[in-house]
Amino acid sequence: MNATDKSGVVQISKQGPPSVLEYTNEIVGNPGNNQVLIRQKAIALNFVDVMFRNGTFPLNHFPATIGVEAAGVVEAVGTGANEWNVGDRVGYYFALGAYAEKRLINKDQLIKLPDDISFDQAASLMAKGLTARMLVKQAYAVQPGDVVLVHAAAGGVGSLVSRWAKSLGAVVIGTVGNASKKALAESQGIDLVIALDSQDLAEQVGSITNGLGVDAVFDGVGKATFSKSAPLVKRNGHIVLYGNASGSPHIDADFLASKNISLIRPSVGEYLPDKHSLDFAVGELFEAVRTGVFGDIKPTIYSLSEVFRAHDDLEATRTTGSVILHP
Repeated sequence: MNATDKSGVVQISKQGPPSVLEYTNEIVGNPGNNQVLIRQKAIALNFVDVMFRNGTFPLNHFPATIGVEAAGVVEAVGTGANEWNVGDRVGYYFALGAYAEKRLINKDQLIKLPDDISFDQAASLMAKGLTARMLVKQAYAVQPGDVVLVHAAAGGVGSLVSRWAKSLGAVVIGTVGNASKKALAESQGIDLVIALDSQDLAEQVGSITNGLGVDAVFDGVGKATFSKSAPLVKRNGHIVLYGNASGSPHIDADFLASKNISLIRPSVGEYLPDKHSLDFAVGELFEAVRTGVFGDIKPTIYSLSEVFRAHDDLEATRTTGSVILHP
């Protein structure tokens, strides 16, 4: 690549609503020591991107390029990165700066993609899939016969958690925000789907569990769902709070103690402290794709230049499943 080549990129000059996103061009340059240049084929849109954009998470400098996950092809290799070759298919997760046609990235942040995993699949699944794996295998290890409640079951992480928990032998109750998303969640094989805008959560859960409650709740919504679902957890049960899309919930520690309910707020990075653990987790994730755990992965696709609309739709909960951007 010539150092004067330009690449399409989405930047923000300040944090705020979707309108702060600006599609422009910048000179990328050649890879330096331990760096690799990637031409990106598919870029993930995650809710963490919204949080970087709106100021929930701080940024150190502006203009800033957000986005943390993508998949593509190696175009150039810097000194010290000889384990990578031009043409290698690669992916990465949680490396800020993903909203670009091309980008430079440290060699150690890359994961080699098998030939049978598409770019769209990788971008749809790296962060969300590794999060789902953490939730059902580590934060709370789902066992055959468990009854679990999954909030936002039609969403990017929720849909993967629901399918993976089913494959592990659990009875899965899923919630969706409105009736329009119910059919999609039901198509994932969820045992009971509850539309929160029109159905009573406690009544529905009580019916399917014979009033016993659920073994575990997987909650990435937070404030809007936590207080409603906590009373539905059986004695000695578990709540896995892995996100706060609706805001941070009020947590009544005395209530949790009264039923000996455990609460965990896990971070996927803490379960993947080194390259070995990451490679192992990715191997399990890709094997789940191959064996059909997630069914036919069909992400919602926007062009990178449509990122404003994509963010707006994601925040308004108009999207379902994984959302990706094509440069």
